[in-house]
Amino acid sequence: MTLPVSTEVRLGNLSDQATIAELDEFGGDRLDEIEAKCLFVATHQGVIVGYASYEPRGLLGQPLLTYLCVSKEHRRQGVATSLVRHVQSVAKGRKLVSSTEDWCVGTQRIFERLGWTPIGTIAHVNKHGSTELFYVVAIDA
Repeated sequence: MTLPVSTEVRLGNLSDQATIAELDEFGGDRLDEIEAKCLFVATHQGVIVGYASYEPRGLLGQPLLTYLCVSKEHRRQGVATSLVRHVQSVAKGRKLVSSTEDWCVGTQRIFERLGWTPIGTIAHVNKHGSTELFYVVAIDA
């Protein structure tokens, strides 16, 4: 990991949409998440370098961290960790749930460092045949 960058995490807004689209690897416009006030952006020196979104009642009534994306230039600098911590702090429920693909070792490491527990997998479910790994962390909010 390179040296962490100082980031601020704030609620995303409509004026952020174009910048989010430029770095978004998942497709879609994130408009629904912005309007629902469930999308947060990380900024470094005033520039958006990543975002995370969640669904308040996403899986079995528990909040679901749905998207986590950081610009390639700012990866491995603590940005994603800051975003996950922020979602953990604002989500309401007993547990926060998320998933990542088996090849996405960076996200797996973030979850492990933040105390998330692996809870299961769905094999060969993704577009290129990768396995989806599911994680959970207690939030007790």
